[in-house]
Amino acid sequence: MERAVLLRSLSSSSSSSTLASSARLFSRSVNRLARLPRRHRLVPNVHQRSLLRRHLGFISSVSRPSLQLSRHFSSLSVRAVATSSAQSSPEVLGADDDVAEKLGFEKVSDEFIEECKSRAVLYKHKKTGAEVMSVSNEDENKVFGIVFRTPPKDSTGIPHILEHSVLCGSRKYPLKEPFVELLKGSLHTFLNAFTYPDRTCYPVASTNTKDFYNLVDVYLDAVFFPKCVDDIKTFQQEGWHYELNDPSEDITYKGVVFNEMKGVYSQPDSILGRASQQALCPDNTYGVDSGGDPQVIPKLTFEEFQEFHRNITIPAMPGYGFMEMMIQMNGYEF
Repeated sequence: MERAVLLRSLSSSSSSSTLASSARLFSRSVNRLARLPRRHRLVPNVHQRSLLRRHLGFISSVSRPSLQLSRHFSSLSVRAVATSSAQSSPEVLGADDDVAEKLGFEKVSDEFIEECKSRAVLYKHKKTGAEVMSVSNEDENKVFGIVFRTPPKDSTGIPHILEHSVLCGSRKYPLKEPFVELLKGSLHTFLNAFTYPDRTCYPVASTNTKDFYNLVDVYLDAVFFPKCVDDIKTFQQEGWHYELNDPSEDITYKGVVFNEMKGVYSQPDSILGRASQQALCPDNTYGVDSGGDPQVIPKLTFEEFQEFHRNITIPAMPGYGFMEMMIQMNGYEF
């Protein structure tokens, strides 16, 4: 069974036994990446939680944040498609290209990577620049990932707080912590999310096709339609808030990310690494802390939090629409 690795946008795995797989096996909605409780984290590092040990695919938006797109994906023209295996017939490959063209994507490259016996196809959305890479091979593990450009302008930790918050319920999955439920009940082989200084990644993987599509559905809905953007309480819980337990005491700051970063900033090695990076790159995104500086985090407002989410997700929405269409074409239901 093939495994499709999606890089920087949508992706899907295609099965060599299924003709329409290459164009249909695109996962529909990606679940929301919310915070993963500390006890479940694969890596203790706050905003670089996990390293992908297998081929991963990522969706990234490369278009301008100012681009205004409708939230109704049915009207969007998206051009990404899942690719079939290296042994796919010309007819199947042509069908993939036709689907991509109808969705507004153009093929950028199509190569067979001998080292990992995989076919890699890169598509780019004409209007928004969103990229989709599909990597297919004979691995039974199916992997999907969506990646957003999230370069912060300051050290308020807004990408890190958003990474935590989006998995605190979404439009389709209004649970308190959908991520925790997936950890307990899914057949995932990988399930996590992590924030880098310039991007945020939401990868999932499973060897079970039904479970794989379900994971992607939850994650896509989480990152594109999180409840946190309309719920200031989630922002206060995951980011920061005032707390006073005793009138005789001083008011203090609390919050999941705030508390985590206090721990990070108590580690000499972490402080040295951050200080070195910021000294070397003082004039760009690497000159600030995407994870958040505890002294700066309380300066972040809820309005800035909402605007940041709009700017990073709107350019990538064509990918979401493409996933919806591929799922419908495949007759898959959740």
